[in-house]
Amino acid sequence: MNDEERRDLNPQEEAKQVEETVKAVNSKSKSTLIWTAVAVVAVLAIALVIFFNARGGSNGSGSADSEGGAISSLFHKGDKDKNKDNADDEDVTALTDEKVAQYETIGDSNKSGISTDVSGAGEAPAAPWTTLNDTDYGVHFSTLAAGYDGYYIEDGSDEEVQNVLAMQFFNDSDQAIQYAEYVFRVDSTAVSFKISNLPAHQSCVVLEANRHKYNSGEVLELISRVVAKVDTLPFASDQVLLVDNSDNTVTIMNLTNETLPVVRFFYKYFYEDQNTFLGGITYTATAEDIPAMGSVTVSPGHFESGVSMFMGSGVYEKDAG
Repeated sequence: MNDEERRDLNPQEEAKQVEETVKAVNSKSKSTLIWTAVAVVAVLAIALVIFFNARGGSNGSGSADSEGGAISSLFHKGDKDKNKDNADDEDVTALTDEKVAQYETIGDSNKSGISTDVSGAGEAPAAPWTTLNDTDYGVHFSTLAAGYDGYYIEDGSDEEVQNVLAMQFFNDSDQAIQYAEYVFRVDSTAVSFKISNLPAHQSCVVLEANRHKYNSGEVLELISRVVAKVDTLPFASDQVLLVDNSDNTVTIMNLTNETLPVVRFFYKYFYEDQNTFLGGITYTATAEDIPAMGSVTVSPGHFESGVSMFMGSGVYEKDAG
């Protein structure tokens, strides 16, 4: 299926394309990424669950999984109750009236273009929702059917976490999203989802920024959102060429006749079989003093050949001092 055909799919049709369980790839080598992924899109009555593990060296509500099987065994190990009270180990952000006002001032609090599968536009959800649409920015969310267990990649720490709230974020527009943050109220707690460098007509599975625990009974009420779009993600393609060497290293080739003081490139994890990015985070790698018409090879801590996708590049001056 080509990109044009994929864009024409509605969420229900797209969900039918996602049915295979991805086999785990295990390796004892430090440079090899550990992956275990399962994906099923959660749209209306269909739940998307993507389980992914990504580890490198450096730098809402939802529907239930009723069919069990492989998905259930991954996300509901043993008799563990995913909806139990995890207050003791949960990193939450207390939400006061003052903080709500700050969020509404900084972001876009106009809810006229917001609707969910259980309420009309402009109304607060009356029950846990599965899909949220934001027509103002041409995006929508699909909540995952269970909490995420695996490596927490949103801050680059790769710490092991359990039962973290996660969503799949869809950019339905014709522009790339350079940055977006959606903040929700859950009782007296603020939960947020941060997305960067998401191309047009693509999606990413993003973990909650404060590692909020999944609870199928929680209602997420939108407080504010910030969305910044660009026509295309920037690449310094007239100055540098990026080459994936298939061994977790990247060669930066200088195409100019001058030494480039600083080159940065940006990359994200991409799950090609399911056509979705993994994580809202975008990683950055830097190289300095690349000689004229020469090259430098780097080994970024989170870069994985065949899994990481270049999202942009730029040439910069060195910081003073």
